Amino acid sequence: MRYVVLIVMVLIYSGCSTKEVVKNPEMLALSNVTMSYIKGNEFVMGSYDDRFKDKAPREVRVENFYIDKTEVTNGAYRQYIDETGGKVLRPPYIDDLGWGLDLFPVVGVTHAQAKSFCEFYGKRLPTEAEWEFAARGGKNFKKYSWGDEESADFMNFRGSNNEWAVEVASYPPNAYGLFDMSGNVREWVEDTYEKDFYIRACTLSPWRYGSFLGMFKNPFSNVYKSNCYLNPINTTESIYKSNRGGSWDYSEGYPATVSFRFFDEAKSAYKDLGFRCAANAKKSSWIGRKYDESMESWFGSEPALPGQEYQEKAQKLDSTLADENRKRAQEYKNLGELGE
Repeated sequence: MRYVVLIVMVLIYSGCSTKEVVKNPEMLALSNVTMSYIKGNEFVMGSYDDRFKDKAPREVRVENFYIDKTEVTNGAYRQYIDETGGKVLRPPYIDDLGWGLDLFPVVGVTHAQAKSFCEFYGKRLPTEAEWEFAARGGKNFKKYSWGDEESADFMNFRGSNNEWAVEVASYPPNAYGLFDMSGNVREWVEDTYEKDFYIRACTLSPWRYGSFLGMFKNPFSNVYKSNCYLNPINTTESIYKSNRGGSWDYSEGYPATVSFRFFDEAKSAYKDLGFRCAANAKKSSWIGRKYDESMESWFGSEPALPGQEYQEKAQKLDSTLADENRKRAQEYKNLGELGE
């Protein structure tokens, strides 16, 4: 009789331990509801306004990807805690009566916690290159997605006179439909931080313009490539991880520019540090990628997203980006003549 009871208990325990976790369908979906589809392209990452000497300008290319429209909220993180059966640590501010409201960005999470959240839903943290490309919203050589001037009309920083983060999407989105890429809270990205990584590995070629080597320019591209051109990411082992975007806790807008690089120990959990997730998208065909490099894509994959409104916006955005790309080489040359 004891053996029968034991067998029954084992079967019951086994059945409970293999119970399927029901995950939030909105977090799992790669849809235009919670994420924006970002069509990969070339861009000049970094800035000549490089007072900390850690973001030397270089040309890179990112592939198609998705990225969350907003920073991950307290509400989404609470649901994640429930879905894991309470097996993950609760961030320190998530139960605060004010700062822990559902639509406020979750903060006080470590790099590992942010990464685990994204992976739980089949996603990942964005790379620095993806994050900056998305934050620019198609605006090459601009400090912010709206232009070059810091403004309390477009971002939450100390100049906005807020004493904490605000609800996500409280400020206008950029051209990719992304909110709070500048200000509100800083955001963890995947990369390890090294101050000289982009100088060592990715600095633009000094032979870029007006040289004999110009004859050997890639016929499918309007500018030359850097030394870490496609989907760059720093995977070096280090205790330091990069984060981007600035926050409500900075007195000047400069740290919230789209090229500014922050770093903290990966185990850090600060009151102005949160995250958003990214996900891979279908890659363009070889022909599509080559034509994309030439300006506009005829054969590259398009986002599988419903809705005539989205399609019209996407077509308008593609046209705008094409016009910007045609001006890019001359703009970059002008910047080069100004020096650092």
